[in-house]
Amino acid sequence: MAQRNFIITVVLMLLIVASTSFAADRYQWKLDSVENDCQIYTSTVPGKEYIAAKTTCVIPARIEVVSVILKHIEKYPEWMEDCKETKILKVVDDQKDVFIFWFRQHIDLLADRDMVLKSKVIMNIEKGQHFIYADTNNEIPFDSGKGYVRMPSFSSVWTLEWKDREHTVVTFMVDPDLGKGVPTGIANRKIKTSTYKSLKKMMKEVKKSQYIEEAKTSKYNKIVEDGIKSGFLK
Repeated sequence: MAQRNFIITVVLMLLIVASTSFAADRYQWKLDSVENDCQIYTSTVPGKEYIAAKTTCVIPARIEVVSVILKHIEKYPEWMEDCKETKILKVVDDQKDVFIFWFRQHIDLLADRDMVLKSKVIMNIEKGQHFIYADTNNEIPFDSGKGYVRMPSFSSVWTLEWKDREHTVVTFMVDPDLGKGVPTGIANRKIKTSTYKSLKKMMKEVKKSQYIEEAKTSKYNKIVEDGIKSGFLK
């Protein structure tokens, strides 16, 4: 029965992945550079003057440790590039990692940007993949009261891919619209480098005992262990 339920879960996750609105054909990724074995890509975005960017690195940590780090939205300012402040506005579904949260992004010499995002998590255990989406959302009209510039739109996805028990291939992708007042050249340079800088900082976060210990008893660990027992992860 447990095996049957696990297979049903995998099938449902595959259906969700197939139906997601984050369409891959929206982007034409080109390799921009390689830094410390990390690949940095950029793409033009139809209808936008700003680019999208993504970086892929092999993180020396278990996939459940990376998952735990990403769930701790309140700690993003400690390591995510240009993230100065976050606030959980609503826990929609803690078990499924659905949160609505506020995010403040720093812009040098200009007014900081802010946005309200909603997360969505999809796991494809059969392929050893974990997707974490965060997109602009208007369900909660939050005003920080600080005069920040609200970003017109923002989409992001973290892709965690099983490499082996002690390594995870992590890709961080962003497609932002920083709004008025930021020159396109400055914005695109910031967008291009932010994903790489965030992943480099994450490599330090995964070494922290608080995340390693939490991951051992997390729901992510159970999912991974079930995947190993079922032969999906090796």
